[in-house]
Amino acid sequence: MGSTLVLIVTAIIIGLGVRAIMRDWRKSFREEDKRAAEAKNEQLQRNRSEVKKGAMVTLERDKDGVYRPKKD
Repeated sequence: MGSTLVLIVTAIIIGLGVRAIMRDWRKSFREEDKRAAEAKNEQLQRNRSEVKKGAMVTLERDKDGVYRPKKD
């Protein structure tokens, strides 16, 4: 009876510890995903501003398969 009680208490403590670890990892992964999304959004904003400035050259595939500046 005594050893069974010790095993049950030990299992409960280990289970609670695993739950706490999983909760921390989930929080960490959410924060990492949020930072990655923000970085991607910033990159898209930079690209859009460069396109508006005209600083980018649009390339077009030619008949021979080589990319060259688009002819206007």
